[in-house]
Amino acid sequence: MDTQENLERLAAYDFESKETWEQDWTTDKPEFHTDEVNAMLMKQHDDFTRGRTKLRILVPLCGKSLDMIWLAEQGHSVVGVELIRNGIEAFFRDNKLTYHEKSISLSPEIQATVFKAKEKDITLFECSIFDFSVEVAGGQFDCIWDRGSMTAINMMNEGRLKQYTDIMLGFLNQDGRYFLEFFTPESPDCMPPSFRFISEKNLSELFGERCTIRFLGKEKDIPDSEQHSSDKSEVPRVDAAEQGREFSMMMHYYFMDFK
Repeated sequence: MDTQENLERLAAYDFESKETWEQDWTTDKPEFHTDEVNAMLMKQHDDFTRGRTKLRILVPLCGKSLDMIWLAEQGHSVVGVELIRNGIEAFFRDNKLTYHEKSISLSPEIQATVFKAKEKDITLFECSIFDFSVEVAGGQFDCIWDRGSMTAINMMNEGRLKQYTDIMLGFLNQDGRYFLEFFTPESPDCMPPSFRFISEKNLSELFGERCTIRFLGKEKDIPDSEQHSSDKSEVPRVDAAEQGREFSMMMHYYFMDFK
């Protein structure tokens, strides 16, 4: 299956449905996961944290990301939010971590489960990001690492992206920093129109009134043959598209800070 076919398949998914995400976690190698720590996160860590340690960092739609392990090893307290229990259990199993588990109430109608690692300062909440709150989280966060989550949210119903952005900024301390990664096709003209990509215009509309937006750069996504990875912000691609030119995804990186 080439990139365009795969994007068309993804675009047909119901991203609002929990069953869609559960289906992705029926395999040990879900589509939206990579087996490496994000290189840009490591490169920008000091700037991201302003050189501080012992920060509270939120990772929305975290899956079993190894970024959480790495951030905890830098001395931070990491909180992840993941809808699917299989993804959370896979995170602890893959990293050989033990944990305490307890049920909590998000509202009178909605329950969640909290998983707290014993060996590292990592806490994962099994719930929808739209049901998560500052009160449940135990306070606001110093930093948010959004690796591809906004791309998935953008495929949900109209209005969800604005709702998600408002929730994220509500989680962020006034002096906090939002680190965003999203992908776009290098050649958007050959992409299925049904797949909605994040754009600079989206960022300006969503963050511009409240935040300064700093572009950090973009990098070409590396094929699996060169780098063994497959994460939530990456989809399979072909080295030579049928149109006779190489096709690839571009990964975009931004910092957002309150004005």
